Amino acid sequence: MKSMTEKYFLDTNFIVYLFSEDEKEKKKKCHYLFEKLKDEARLVISTQVLKEFTAILISKFNLDPIFVKRGIDNLSKLEVVHINTVLIKNAIDIHILNLLSFWDSLIVSAAKSANCSIILTENMNDGQVIDGIKIQSPFTFTLQ
Repeated sequence: MKSMTEKYFLDTNFIVYLFSEDEKEKKKKCHYLFEKLKDEARLVISTQVLKEFTAILISKFNLDPIFVKRGIDNLSKLEVVHINTVLIKNAIDIHILNLLSFWDSLIVSAAKSANCSIILTENMNDGQVIDGIKIQSPFTFTLQ
């Protein structure tokens, strides 16, 4: 298992799979990882992830906003990086240097600010390392 000091940043798609009923296998894998990692590592999200999560669950999945608020209450127990001007400016640099979208660069910037070693996402290139952070698809990731 990973050490207690290892930190994982959870991208929006990972969090959405925890609540979605659309893709059962992806939901199952994300729940498994979430349950294992929350006890053995520090899980991190950002205010960007919370905003995107809220918009997707309310707009795309038409879920009850009160249900979504309860989900935010639970997710807020994780370490939450608050997006600020420093992180936005760092994201612009990451965007320029790595040819990522600005929004993905903001995820990397937030993960870096929290000293995460891995970002669990399916939005970026699996296995790529950006600013010392490994991008890992939750669907190819295995616990050791």
